[in-house]
Amino acid sequence: MIVSVCIEKGGTGKSQTAVNLSAALVKFCKMKVLVVDLDPQGTASLGFGISPLSTNTHAIHEALATEIAPHEVVYAYNNSELCIMPARHELALFGSQEFTQQLDSILAPMNQVFDFILIDLPPTLGNFTATALSLSDAAIIPVNAGSTVCIIALLSQMRTIQSIREAVNPKLNVLGILACMVNNTRICTEVLSWMEEEYPDLVFKTKIRHNIRLAESLGLGEPIFDYSPESYGALDYKSLAFEVMERISSEGRSANSR
Repeated sequence: MIVSVCIEKGGTGKSQTAVNLSAALVKFCKMKVLVVDLDPQGTASLGFGISPLSTNTHAIHEALATEIAPHEVVYAYNNSELCIMPARHELALFGSQEFTQQLDSILAPMNQVFDFILIDLPPTLGNFTATALSLSDAAIIPVNAGSTVCIIALLSQMRTIQSIREAVNPKLNVLGILACMVNNTRICTEVLSWMEEEYPDLVFKTKIRHNIRLAESLGLGEPIFDYSPESYGALDYKSLAFEVMERISSEGRSANSR
């Protein structure tokens, strides 16, 4: 299953979610997961200890350019069932090119090997986002619940998904909207209330609480379960993994009953 993690705004917990949800799916749900970093900033890569400035590893732009085989870009994290296809800044060159066929040729065979492919997308609407969504089964939208500005980004992302669904990918659905950086402020309470009123069936019950350990772990190149396994961040992403699995199972049962 290919899932794009996307929101057309930075600072929402997007890369943090790609890293830690994937780690939770492997650790607690016994899934085999590949994280594809399709953001030239390479934040998800950094979350697994691979610097986007490093030339010691291959990166996804090389596979897209058919310079190397896709499997040469797959790195296992700590010899586990969690793998990463890292990004470097050179990936930005594909931002103005049509590369749907190249990306599909990478993702399609990987989708036969992994239970989940999580794609971390740039925080903008552009070629990377449109291309990945055209090839995805579902999207997870992380929203910074402590910012009213993120409401506009959420509405824009939902409109983008609807447009891509109607134009090229009718199977694309929103797996869920994830409230991140949740705190006790009035703004956060109002944003959460608005989200749950507007999208009652899409907002995950799990909320990712504001937790400095999450930011620290991302910068130090470790998923939260390795860096601080007893933190709120670890507990929240563990809960999210089980909720994702339950939501997918429920959707499968609904499809089979139709």
